[in-house]
Amino acid sequence: MKLTRILKITEKEFYDLLENDLLSNIYQCTGKELSVNDIKKGLKYAKQDKDALTRTDISILDYERGAVYKSEIKSIADTITISFETEVVDTGLKIVFNQCFESFKSEKHNKLMRLFSEAVYYGRMTDTLYDMEKKILKNRVESKE
Repeated sequence: MKLTRILKITEKEFYDLLENDLLSNIYQCTGKELSVNDIKKGLKYAKQDKDALTRTDISILDYERGAVYKSEIKSIADTITISFETEVVDTGLKIVFNQCFESFKSEKHNKLMRLFSEAVYYGRMTDTLYDMEKKILKNRVESKE
């Protein structure tokens, strides 16, 4: 599923947030402190849920600051591929957000269920992008104070 939005943020702000959130998540999952130089194609880490005794493996499939971030999240339930492709435009930053659920095969669902699921996923994807924008704008205001 593909969603394109133009956010009123800069490329630098977007990738700074993406990298900081990723490094924080890696630290929470592994206890390892990495730097932005470690964020590149091939980086892998695992998230262990002690309550459910499940493991989620995260792999970065592609990363080029200012252009693309693509990762794969594998769990026992599903494999999800997420990517952000960015382009600076006059009105802000154009972000193409792709999200692919391996378990969501259109031929496995009837038309009504597929339309409902797509609406839910698009809503969540939109929320994700606007939450990122809100966080960046909040950080922008706080840094001016």
